Amino acid sequence: MKILGIVGSPRKGSSTDLLVDMVLQGAVSRGAAVEKINISDLNLAFCTGCMECRQTGVCRITKEDSDDDLAMIIEKIARAEGLVLASPVYIRHVPGQFKNLFDRLVSQIIITPGKNPPEIKCRIPGKRNSVVLATCGNPDIKMAAETLEFLKNSAFICGNGGNIVSELAVGGLMLPCQINADERRLLEYASNFNIPEPVVDNMMKQYKSVKEQAYQSGQKLALMEK
Repeated sequence: MKILGIVGSPRKGSSTDLLVDMVLQGAVSRGAAVEKINISDLNLAFCTGCMECRQTGVCRITKEDSDDDLAMIIEKIARAEGLVLASPVYIRHVPGQFKNLFDRLVSQIIITPGKNPPEIKCRIPGKRNSVVLATCGNPDIKMAAETLEFLKNSAFICGNGGNIVSELAVGGLMLPCQINADERRLLEYASNFNIPEPVVDNMMKQYKSVKEQAYQSGQKLALMEK
């Protein structure tokens, strides 16, 4: 089993990035081979909406720019048997850099009209199950709903109709790497915002639980048949 994780956070070492690590560690514990891609490492020009790819299945930009990474991403998705898509919430959506990846992947989508709803297929061969996760600065986890929905739709299409094995969302992450913060750092953070100490205890318990869920999601993904 080969599992590909794509981190939509533009900052390495973010809570999003660390949670993907937990998912992939869980998958490795069940014998999977894993790979992780950070959106910040990719060279992806912005989609221009020329729609040439609708006819050919090949993005015009990749033909004109040999340094563009879209073809490499498509190849890695094709080789994967499972996907992990993860993103922080930026104004109820994914960051622009991550959104651009899926704008560019429109080259791999085939929409068959005449049906209600229209039939949507992916040119990338193979079926893949997925784990999706979103992190949010707002403690109200409902603020992550649109981001999760986007990730689920993207995973379903890139996975050629594979199952969403698990969806995770965690809120209240205002600090870099907060998901891995120790009690001392969280207490300092709480004192700056007049947050009562008992809330910090709840934070520690929540983060431990979310990391365990991420790890278990990776295990489940590695063991699930396509």
